[in-house]
Amino acid sequence: MGKWDHLDREQMIEKVEQLLIENDKLRAEIARLRGVKRPASEAMESMSTKLKEALRE
Repeated sequence: MGKWDHLDREQMIEKVEQLLIENDKLRAEIARLRGVKRPASEAMESMSTKLKEALRE
């Protein structure tokens, strides 16, 4: 455990609970970010594709 060796049992439990709460928040944030689409990059890709096609013609 290293840096947690100085904590007693109650402090350790409190620290673990804090970390579990933080973990839940981070999981929720990851889920939210996975649901977000990137319209700017998609628009750039389609514009780039259109430009390439126009140059081919």
